[in-house]
Amino acid sequence: MLFYVLHVGVAFCFITFPGFYIFMVDRFLRFLQSRDNIRLSSARVLPANTVELTFFKNKGLVYNPTSILFVNIPSISKMQWHPFTITSSSNLEADKLSIVIKSEGKWSTKLYQMLSSSDHSDSSLSVSVEGPYGPVSTDFLRHESLVMVSGGSGITPFISIIRDLIAMSQTTTCELPKITLICAFKNASGISMLDLILPTSGLELSSDLNIQIEAFITKETEPRNEETQKIRTIWFKPSPSDQPISAILGPNSWLWLAAILASSTLIFMIIVGVMTRYYIYPIDQNKNMYNVASRSILYLLVLCVSIMVTSSAAVLLNKKKYNAESSKQVQNVDVQSPTLSPSSWANREIESSPKDSLVQCTNLHFGGRPDLKKYLLETKGSSVGVMVCGPKKMRQEVATICSSGLAENLHFESISFSW
Repeated sequence: MLFYVLHVGVAFCFITFPGFYIFMVDRFLRFLQSRDNIRLSSARVLPANTVELTFFKNKGLVYNPTSILFVNIPSISKMQWHPFTITSSSNLEADKLSIVIKSEGKWSTKLYQMLSSSDHSDSSLSVSVEGPYGPVSTDFLRHESLVMVSGGSGITPFISIIRDLIAMSQTTTCELPKITLICAFKNASGISMLDLILPTSGLELSSDLNIQIEAFITKETEPRNEETQKIRTIWFKPSPSDQPISAILGPNSWLWLAAILASSTLIFMIIVGVMTRYYIYPIDQNKNMYNVASRSILYLLVLCVSIMVTSSAAVLLNKKKYNAESSKQVQNVDVQSPTLSPSSWANREIESSPKDSLVQCTNLHFGGRPDLKKYLLETKGSSVGVMVCGPKKMRQEVATICSSGLAENLHFESISFSW
């Protein structure tokens, strides 16, 4: 953009100015949000080389299922930011937000090893985030039935959908869609990811929620020893300097964003007008003596300053407004277990046991892949929402079945981790 402005001049750059201006505001707001250290509640270490991180969040922060959160852990890498699917529901857990991280690269493997090591004794873990970001709206109630097909870690967006439907079952009186979750894992250790469907608070599945889980273990023919299926939970000691995740502009973010855009534009126009009248014009005097490149750089500098001033003011006002709620939330966390020392708090581990309500609705299949055509065509309902998240081949297979015309009630939607 800088070279574009220097090449064509300020006058022609206004062709792309609106989009560029909004991007600059959004990017600076993301930068301000990433400066805070976020308060961690716990980490669940699964035998499937997977970690669930649970953060504290402001109760006013609301997000939709299948949203993502960008995460940075300075102790692993100060420069790397990675997006992860949010598995929690803001309607079910008002003050918690959870993400699932699969150990598949250097960054995630180092995190898993750090949390799963037996000598892990750190009382806290410094984490910064950006987001959450997600769809504007999701209407799953328009379908009579929902079929979710996942492969491996592709189950994570569906966990957030199921948790959101659990919250609906506790508050709404309307009929909820019947849920069929078809998940495929390479090894039996992947079954432990089903425990993430229920939050750490220990909620049971509501009887109003009709859910059936078909879990397939493709590369093993018999179940493993139960000792290998234990889940470890690490509870982190809260630090007063950490902050819960909150919307950078508060619950009325659209109003604040409009105020930032309007006020920064006004400031930009006033400064440019004053600078042109009392600085540039006396030098130039309509003789094109003032360098166009220099004028363009000055305009960009004024643009950046106006955005920084208005955005910083809006963020500071919102932080001041919600600091009282954050402090109260910290105090509530500190009171939970006053008899524990910092070291015992950090190293407290709980072996999660299977939830009875979850086990009763789960069928395990070993040594084979799911017959997706059979499951999809046998699903009853006037409108069946079909969602798939997993390998490309799996997504293509589901899409082919839905578009084959064998059933007119199938409505396909793909969720991909490709960026």
